[in-house]
Amino acid sequence: MDLQSLKSVYRECYTPLVRYKAITGKVFRTVISIRPGAAMNKLIRTFTVMLLMSCAYVTSSKAQTREMQSDRAHRDRGIHWPVAYDPSVAPVFSHNELLIQADCHHTFERFADAVAWPNWFVLVKDVVNETPGKTGQGALYRLKIFGSPIQSRIVEVEADQRISWIPFGADETETRHGHYHAWHFVPQAANCLVITEETGIGPGDRKDPSAGSHYMHKAHDLWLASLRYISEP
Repeated sequence: MDLQSLKSVYRECYTPLVRYKAITGKVFRTVISIRPGAAMNKLIRTFTVMLLMSCAYVTSSKAQTREMQSDRAHRDRGIHWPVAYDPSVAPVFSHNELLIQADCHHTFERFADAVAWPNWFVLVKDVVNETPGKTGQGALYRLKIFGSPIQSRIVEVEADQRISWIPFGADETETRHGHYHAWHFVPQAANCLVITEETGIGPGDRKDPSAGSHYMHKAHDLWLASLRYISEP
């Protein structure tokens, strides 16, 4: 993820943080004054995580609950959910969408190249395809997100339209973990409406559903903004 992408994400996702704008603005100006390189990349990642965490921190529990209720009200009925992960029974749920000014074929093609995610999505590192030669349904990827190692099994793919996976911890199995992450690419004339939703049904998700949904919502905002940056001409 380069500097221009960081600027785009900062403008689109985090300028509403009025209480923290002065602080994050100083940090941002410090980051952009440094020359590109390994140190720059590390600072970009650190700064972005700081923004994400502060965004969640300044949001009250009532606001988090309202956000999750709004997400549920706007859920995409076109997403295919396994019965166990359906939003109607999942305590944790997030819905995000963004109109990207590029066609769905191009946008999907950029997104589906999971190994390249670290080049443009700051929260992901070290993506490895554990099933060489397979990138569709059944493919297994190992990666780090927020610095934590996880695995993701692709369970649904329709070219230019949808892709879904089950993420689970490096020391877990797919049946022990409780998340399902779906992406839907909907043509809008020459543009593409990208919708992403995720549910959580694991034991940890039941402890504080609103907070869990809020963190997912903010992370997916960042993911979509980054995808738009690398997809639009």
